[in-house]
Amino acid sequence: MRTSARTARRRAAAVAALGALAALAAPALAGCGIEPTEVIEVGQPAQGAKRPGVPVTEARLYFAFPGGLEPRSRPAGGVVSAEMAVPLLLQGPNEAERAQGLYSELPRMRPGGVEVVTGEGTVTIRLSIDPTRLSPIARNQLVCTASHNGVPGDPRPEDVRVDLTGAGKDLKGLVCDSELVVSKASPTAPPAASVLTPG
Repeated sequence: MRTSARTARRRAAAVAALGALAALAAPALAGCGIEPTEVIEVGQPAQGAKRPGVPVTEARLYFAFPGGLEPRSRPAGGVVSAEMAVPLLLQGPNEAERAQGLYSELPRMRPGGVEVVTGEGTVTIRLSIDPTRLSPIARNQLVCTASHNGVPGDPRPEDVRVDLTGAGKDLKGLVCDSELVVSKASPTAPPAASVLTPG
């Protein structure tokens, strides 16, 4: 019994000593610029696609880059739908994205000139211009952005069908052309590029 009591006292003393050392070490580490951090998600999975069943809490936008398309993720405060992401795409790349060589082949459109409607596994983007006159890169900027953000039914991006309509012309059943995507990984843009809900 005495041996057990002694062992218990020794363990308690050791735990107390470790706790004291940890308390002393924390300010020292902070003084060296080392602070405790939480896990921070950066960008999307290596394939550059959203995962079915996982809510989209960042806007995934596809911009033009020499040779194809480059995805970029912008942090968001909540779930991002295709209806929210497409208007953000139409605003073009932000300053940090432009500095990385990204640009948009989409023409400027008047405010309110684009309407995005989603259904089960589908997105319809109504434009104020003829979609058949858009370049393949510009079309896929719209299609890839729409399909990689929140769509009812939470389908895989490659299963989303996108219709582009405008000026009496239609392009139906489009899917994101993965062959045009230059980088499958999608670095997260700086906090300054946070999502703003379109008015």
